[in-house]
Amino acid sequence: MKRVGIYGGSFAPPHKGHLKSALSFYDECALDELYILPAGEPPHKTLQGNAGPEERFFMTELTFSKENCGARRIFVSDYELKKAGKSYSFETAEHFAAPGTELFLAVGSDMFLSFESWKHPEILLRLCTLVLNRREKDLPEQTFKEQKRRLEDLYGARILLSDFVPFRASSTEIRELLKNGEDPSALLCPAVYDYIKSRNLFFFQEGQLAKIEEYLRNALSAKRFAHVQSVRRELEKMLSFFDLPAGEAFILQKAALLHDLTHEKTLEEQKELAKDLRLFLSKEDLLSPAILHQYTGAALAEKLFSLEPSGVSAIACHTTGKENMTIGEMLLCLADYIEETRPYPSCRKLHDLFYKDIEENPVEHLEFCMLLYLREVVENLRKKGNRIHPLTLSALNFYEKKLGSL
Repeated sequence: MKRVGIYGGSFAPPHKGHLKSALSFYDECALDELYILPAGEPPHKTLQGNAGPEERFFMTELTFSKENCGARRIFVSDYELKKAGKSYSFETAEHFAAPGTELFLAVGSDMFLSFESWKHPEILLRLCTLVLNRREKDLPEQTFKEQKRRLEDLYGARILLSDFVPFRASSTEIRELLKNGEDPSALLCPAVYDYIKSRNLFFFQEGQLAKIEEYLRNALSAKRFAHVQSVRRELEKMLSFFDLPAGEAFILQKAALLHDLTHEKTLEEQKELAKDLRLFLSKEDLLSPAILHQYTGAALAEKLFSLEPSGVSAIACHTTGKENMTIGEMLLCLADYIEETRPYPSCRKLHDLFYKDIEENPVEHLEFCMLLYLREVVENLRKKGNRIHPLTLSALNFYEKKLGSL
């Protein structure tokens, strides 16, 4: 007799608790095969989050990979996802039932205790042995034993109470962590967490940005906080003209919020922070104190929010500019200059010019606007008799040569 297990769930998202529970189910019941079934349209609850069926299926495949399951014969099935209408367990059991096959159905404690509310429980109990994987450790053992006796007496049910020790994780908890910008990586397989981030599932990006904003609301003055929010909005508009990967665009949005993280610190505070962050500040840097926040801000953003290298690099040159900047670096630099709260005529003029001719050749036009920005900065610093940082001069020279005498 071939022993086949059925393990269903919403898997929104699948987590380590699902994996450990399924592996225990496979081993305790000495299964020959186990089928993991992401639910299509479950009858008992509404699916939460913004993950579609294909995304839930793919995350489930990542969770139950060969690497995680070893030599066990565990397969992720799309039967319920492709089936029209609600997903009823008795229909799934009928689908997998076959001569010479003994079916085992894994159920959680909540579903076990409400089993008679399922559609056609008698069919399920005729076709399958129920295997209870307890999830709520606070419920007394006697509660499950009484339900087991009841189902055995009424339906002649075959029921196993698993010895599995629950892994403390739930999809609801993970969705809340993601929504609030918290880190759920301890509860997820690494490949699943990477996939969630890359696809912005369960509002991951919104949660991350909200967490940063909450921090900045307390760390910055009201005026500076309004500025960084405006820079993010401006950059988001500018990004629509460039075909950057979604992940990179998200990194730039974080950088836009964080670019002035240390702007309001005094020179002495900048020096002390640089020392704490083990940053080397050159003599030229110290002679231009107004630019120090790009270095300390970049390093602090990396430390506090694990900002990715491209975002760190964009912050670290958003004031001075530099030679051969990436698209993201130029966008952040210009967004900081032309955002809507900047009242200066030169800022408004460059803002209008940027959007006027951007569509024909976005990258070339972006570089041209960068050149105009650098010219404006250098001219203003010279008029005021202020020192011009070498990075700004080399950036201006670079774009003058690249774009000619425009």
